[in-house]
Amino acid sequence: MQHLRAIATHANYLKRVRECLTSEVACTCHKPHTECDFGKWWYAEVLPKKDRFSEEAQCLITEIEEQHKLFHEASEKVANLSVQEKHEEAKKFETELLRRSNTLIQAILKLDKESSVP
Repeated sequence: MQHLRAIATHANYLKRVRECLTSEVACTCHKPHTECDFGKWWYAEVLPKKDRFSEEAQCLITEIEEQHKLFHEASEKVANLSVQEKHEEAKKFETELLRRSNTLIQAILKLDKESSVP
């Protein structure tokens, strides 16, 4: 999976979560950060090769991993609240989801510029 495709899979996941918020239905699409499409690629293809990257790219890889985890933590909050039918409370996390997503995507784009994709 290339970096741009990784961004697309992340964006699709975010879209599904946001659709749950908009529709006020239980969000059942949440997955742990290691089990979403992006996470599967990241933990199989990028993280194991981290030491092959430049020092700057390694820092970006660390940042991406952290931002990805934080994004999924916010997503899990939304999922849990929506399953409890606390839709208005779940919507309060939408800004956090979008902020985490933006930070993650920006870091992925920086990594794409900094390095060749494994």
